[in-house]
Amino acid sequence: MLAAKVGQRLPAPVYRRLRPLYARAIGETRDGWPAIPPRRPLGPYATVLPAPALRDEPFRLWPQPAPPGYLGQLDPAVQEDLRARTKGLELGDCLFYHWVRLADGRVVEGFWDLLGGEEEYLGGIELVGRRVLELGPASGWLTVWMEQQGADVVGFDIGWELTQDLLPLPGLDVEALGVDFLARACLAQNAWWYLQHDHQLTAKAVYGDIYALPDDLGRFDVAVFAAILLHLRDPFRALEQAARRTDGAMVVVEPLSRDLAAHDGFVRWNPTGGVNPSGWWHHSPSAIVGMLELLGFGRSQVTYHHQPYNDEDAGGVQEDVPFFTVVARR
Repeated sequence: MLAAKVGQRLPAPVYRRLRPLYARAIGETRDGWPAIPPRRPLGPYATVLPAPALRDEPFRLWPQPAPPGYLGQLDPAVQEDLRARTKGLELGDCLFYHWVRLADGRVVEGFWDLLGGEEEYLGGIELVGRRVLELGPASGWLTVWMEQQGADVVGFDIGWELTQDLLPLPGLDVEALGVDFLARACLAQNAWWYLQHDHQLTAKAVYGDIYALPDDLGRFDVAVFAAILLHLRDPFRALEQAARRTDGAMVVVEPLSRDLAAHDGFVRWNPTGGVNPSGWWHHSPSAIVGMLELLGFGRSQVTYHHQPYNDEDAGGVQEDVPFFTVVARR
C-alpha cells in the first residue's frame, strides 16, 4: 500500500512539487496583508517522542460494509465495540497529523503543532457544556483539547466503504489511489483512538459520508471544520449538512492565500495545478462568511493566525503557516 510506503508524508514526487507552491503562498501572505503575528509553540517540551515508525501491517478499521444510512453508530454498544477493537493500538499503528500531548505529559511529533494555540485556532469559541460536531478530526488532538475544555464531542470522519474525494487528474488511477488514501486515513484514525484510550475520553466517533450525515446524530451547539474544506469536492454541501444540525455556531478554519483574501468572495479551483489530487480549493475568508450567512449563520467574526508546520523533509525546519478562522453564529 502507498500509505505504508510513505509513512508520515505524501508521496515524494507530490511533496517535492507542492513544497515550492506552499512556500510561495506563505511568502505572499507575509508580504504586508494581513499583519498576522507569528506564533511559536510553547516548547521546548520536556519529553518529545519522534513521529513513530509504522509497523509493517498497522491495524485498519476499514473497509467494511456500512450499516444502512450509516445509522446506529452512537449506540453505546457500537461505541464500546469500537473501543474494544482499538484497545491494543500501538504508536506504530498511528499517523499523528498534529503534535499531541499524551496523558503522561510526553509529546509526540506530528506535522502541525497546535499545542498552546488551540483556542486561537478555533476562534475563541466557547466550549464549556457545548455539544460539538467535529468534522474530519484527523489524529484527534483538537478532540482531546475540546473535551478538556468541557465539550461533549462527536467526531465524524470518512470510513466504511468510502474513499476520499480526489481530483480526476489525467493519467491518475483515482480508484487505486483512493484505496491508498483510505489506508492513510485509517492510520490517522488509529491515532484518534490511541488518544481516546490514553486520555480516557468520552468523545464518540461516527464514520460515513460527509455529504449525507446520518439522520440520528442529533443536535449540536457547535460544528467545527478544521482545515478540511480545501479537500472536499463540494464544501458547501458539507457545510449545509452540518448547519442543519447546528443551533449555535459554525467554526471554519482554512489556510490563508493573500491574493484571495484581498478580494470579496473569491475561491480558487485546483490551487496546486493538479499536483495534489486532494487539493480542490482555496477559499477567501469572505467566501466562507458568505456561505455560512446563506445557511443562516449571519453573525461572523474572522480572525487570522499562524500555526507552526514541522517540515521533516527539510531537516525539521519549522514554518509559520497563515490561517484564517471564521466563527459564524445564528
